[in-house]
Amino acid sequence: MKSFIESFIDVGSGFILAVLIQLYIFPFFGLYPTILDSIGIALIFTGVSITRSW
Repeated sequence: MKSFIESFIDVGSGFILAVLIQLYIFPFFGLYPTILDSIGIALIFTGVSITRSW
């Protein structure tokens, strides 16, 4: 079982990566989210991911 710190680093790094990827990839599809929009989207998917693994 992962420790709390390992889980926090895993989820946190995934969250940061998701935001950065959105800011880079979305414009290729004609979408131009603000940083706050990208954070909101990443929070939704992070929440779903945490719920699924729980």
